[in-house]
Amino acid sequence: MLFFYSANNRIKQTEQLQNLKKSLSETLTHFYPLAGRLNSNISINCNDSGADFLEAQVNSPLSNLLQEPSSEVLEQLIPTSVDSTEARTKLLLAQATFFKCGGMAIGVCVSHKLADATSVGLFMKSWSAISSRGSIKTVGSPVFDTLKIFPPGNFSETSPAPVVEPEIKMNQTLSKRFVFDSWSIEALQAKASSFEVSQPTRVEAVSAFIWKLAMKATRTVSRTSKPSILANSASLRSRVSPPFTKNSIGNLVSYFAAKAEEGEKQRKLQTLVAEIRRAKQRFRDDHIPKLVGNGDATEVICNHQKEAGDMIASGGFDFYILTSACRFGLYEIDFGWGKPVWFAFPSVRQKNIVALLDTKEGGGIEAWVNLNEQEMKLFEEDRELLDFASVNPSVIQPFLHVL
Repeated sequence: MLFFYSANNRIKQTEQLQNLKKSLSETLTHFYPLAGRLNSNISINCNDSGADFLEAQVNSPLSNLLQEPSSEVLEQLIPTSVDSTEARTKLLLAQATFFKCGGMAIGVCVSHKLADATSVGLFMKSWSAISSRGSIKTVGSPVFDTLKIFPPGNFSETSPAPVVEPEIKMNQTLSKRFVFDSWSIEALQAKASSFEVSQPTRVEAVSAFIWKLAMKATRTVSRTSKPSILANSASLRSRVSPPFTKNSIGNLVSYFAAKAEEGEKQRKLQTLVAEIRRAKQRFRDDHIPKLVGNGDATEVICNHQKEAGDMIASGGFDFYILTSACRFGLYEIDFGWGKPVWFAFPSVRQKNIVALLDTKEGGGIEAWVNLNEQEMKLFEEDRELLDFASVNPSVIQPFLHVL
């Protein structure tokens, strides 16, 4: 996660750094597993080794970056890459980057083996609360209660089946940002409405729209028409019984898979939204009950993930993965020098991954889309896309005077 803050002339850079380090140390006493180390990729040694904190300087103003954000530049503002040695052993790394204008970026990397996006969001809210107010009372303490549903499994050190294509190299995949404002989303929701789904959510409408156009680009490039799968990340927190608390810490996510068959009729926006809604219901009705009161719930989750890996390996489907961090309240994270002017979520640079985030204004959605070069060219030039979304617009216009 990356949070960008405008310059604050009331606080010196040295004070900001000292405050960040001190409050991070205190936050780790509440989130103590993050100060440990991964052990053989299957367990965490809570040995209080601590977290890495990096400092960096950029000899240009923040406005240069926010004028036309690029995934390549954003990747330099996070403390490690997903395939690094640090990412395989350490659970938390943080980086504070200061710009020539006095603005700053705070980047964090947290191991997905321990924490999902909700858990990372809670950590950031706690860190910022301690930094700005000296206490996490307003946020609440983290709760480590996942064992009640997911007892420790009897795993070997072998890696689980992948759910993304490992052979796709970074230089073959482009990651680009597309912004849907609130008016465009309302229009998409109206367009996606049908008898089966009369009121599509914001995320359903945007997800189905991106899926539709990505499939179109893939079909054109490959000159084939395969069935398509959209694997949507799904939180387990409120779906299991008894539900986890909002402050439960863990990687409490699974996925539900929507499928589009071959043929133009099956790939209409209304049809895709309806299939996403049906897939979500199947997940609730068929998958969730297998987790409740089951001592093998962890194995059920792993087998569910393996199914996705097997589908990818078969080559019989076009496979897309979508994750959403909308409605997470991440624009409220204030370390004591104001709320962020922008939040970004640098994606793993692998093909066919889509990440949805709120815009700062709240009603819009920013979509980071990963496709290969040929497909991206068709996708970003698609007239239908351009009717509803802006391609990587400037972030800075409302905040130009402070950057």
